[in-house]
Amino acid sequence: MTVTRIDFVDNATTREAGIYAVRYGWAFVKGVCREVNEFVHRLPWVCIGAVLIVATSVSYVCIAEARAERDKANKAQMELQQQVEQLSCAIEAERSAR
Repeated sequence: MTVTRIDFVDNATTREAGIYAVRYGWAFVKGVCREVNEFVHRLPWVCIGAVLIVATSVSYVCIAEARAERDKANKAQMELQQQVEQLSCAIEAERSAR
């Protein structure tokens, strides 16, 4: 692993500070990606298991949300159907009273 020397600048302009942030941020991202890659090559089955566990958990959450949304829509539909039936009964009773 190569060691990069970091120079501290006390009076950097905003542009220079941005350049430093991008340069060293990119070095950090490359280092993290390299470490993740090495870990995946060392323990591939652990990574596969972790992905399966996360995917299963996310799917259960999505399915639960879809079921809750469906139940809410069914409840609203039943309420509207009852109102329609009540109104149709009231109209039939009014017509039969004439």
